[in-house]
Amino acid sequence: MVDYRQGLSILEMIVYIPALFMALFMGFRHGFGRQAGWYFFILFSLARLIGNGCYLGTINNPTNINLYIAYAVCNSVGLSPLLLGLLAGLARVNDSIQRKTGSAYWPILFRLVGLISLVAMILSIVGQTTNDSSLEAGYTSSEVKAGIALFIVTWVASVFLTILMWFRYEGIEHGEHRLLWAVTISMAILFVRLLYSILSIFKHDSTFNLFSGNVTVFLVMDVLEEIIVVYIMILTGLTLQLREKAIYDADKELQPTSSAAAENTSQYQTVAMQEQGQAQGVTGAGEAAPRPKRKYKGGPISWLVIFILNKVEGRK
Repeated sequence: MVDYRQGLSILEMIVYIPALFMALFMGFRHGFGRQAGWYFFILFSLARLIGNGCYLGTINNPTNINLYIAYAVCNSVGLSPLLLGLLAGLARVNDSIQRKTGSAYWPILFRLVGLISLVAMILSIVGQTTNDSSLEAGYTSSEVKAGIALFIVTWVASVFLTILMWFRYEGIEHGEHRLLWAVTISMAILFVRLLYSILSIFKHDSTFNLFSGNVTVFLVMDVLEEIIVVYIMILTGLTLQLREKAIYDADKELQPTSSAAAENTSQYQTVAMQEQGQAQGVTGAGEAAPRPKRKYKGGPISWLVIFILNKVEGRK
């Protein structure tokens, strides 16, 4: 017979299957790169489906310790993708400010905070997979505690970045403000989820134990928060438009300006036309027409490659 906690696992399976497909759709639409953000909600949905699937597996195998460990690992891993997904949302808002005003915050700030979250996730996994204590002990190893501490640092830093975005609210492009609202609301809700992890790790109270604690508290402080955050972000993402990549100062130094690019394009086209004219002067009237030249596109390196290819083909 299915108990209360196993019923929650069934609920999460039902909730995260459509969330996974919506996150995949957003990935196909906006890209699967980490900077796009939807990549992390795909990982989170998979972690919840796998973890709860393992926990439901304990119905038929209640003595299989590996199923409980897999469930605990997937549960602790969840914080990192959520925080990284929210950071990616803030990074997109920052890109919007850069496109509109040209004076956004350094993108490396978001990457550094995200790196802290990744380290926290690794520590949590290591602590829970190498811990020799019983499941009822709540996996309070030093690695897990360090991981939770880093998650706290990540959340605080993310809140700070969110506040910075609000100071630049007027500089956000039309249609992107809703994403900042979604991230802000999600940050507040995620605090409750983080608080549950803090209490379960640092407070020796059976109420917050992952396996034998109060299931209603687990539902109210953990499960519902994650579901709400995921759906707020994904549903908001469905309303966002595709945007061009923001160009920062560091990127501008590696790329020619528009005027310089136009000038270089003109120069390459002039050279190509001269070569074509020379080839036509040498070619007899009865010979076949010369092979058409490749079009110049992309950056200067691409132009150079195309120029060389055109020159080689012109000699054939």
